[in-house]
Amino acid sequence: MFKKALIVSASLLALAACSPSETAQSAQPAAEAVQAVPQTPADWEVSNAGITFLSSKINKQLGSVTEQSRFKASQAVLGKDGEFKMEVDLSSVSTGIEIRDQRLKDWVFETAKFAKANVTGKVDVDAVNKLAIGETVNLKQPLVLDIHGKQINLEADLSAQRISADKIMVSTLSPVLLDVKAMDMVGGVAQLVEVMGLSSIVQQIPVSFNAEFTRKE
Repeated sequence: MFKKALIVSASLLALAACSPSETAQSAQPAAEAVQAVPQTPADWEVSNAGITFLSSKINKQLGSVTEQSRFKASQAVLGKDGEFKMEVDLSSVSTGIEIRDQRLKDWVFETAKFAKANVTGKVDVDAVNKLAIGETVNLKQPLVLDIHGKQINLEADLSAQRISADKIMVSTLSPVLLDVKAMDMVGGVAQLVEVMGLSSIVQQIPVSFNAEFTRKE
């Protein structure tokens, strides 16, 4: 019994002797991760962000159906000076139904005349660049939407999280509401209502955004 006690005691002393070194080693990667985050200004870029929108249709019996659609082609950059620019290819709209996609392009967006939508704004880029890995910052971001020959002032509630040293995930905390009338698309929407035999289509369109921005030197 005495011999066993000596063995246990010796084992505990050995573990205690190793603990500080092991603790230091386990803490080292975390410290290195923090140090690896670049602090110098840089451009951030993204291709084909997740841009979705909801449309709610009211049929003749006053039943409502809400459907989600998306744009498949876009590009965006956040410059080192804080200038944000995004271009969306409106002809990349995807509702899951080909004829509906074509009607949106021809009647609502009129892509033959207005092929792109552009979003611009001035971002607090310092708040973004200083994010540690895993850290998140929320931004109330003023934006200007240039679409269908109209310029519309917007405000987006955004969340930006650094997921690695050179990648940041940006997403809307709540959808941005776009108004069909403000975008001068009432006529095209009326054509959709008629051909689909609907009572109406809700003219407030919630739009959501999420994208992974990559740091460029």
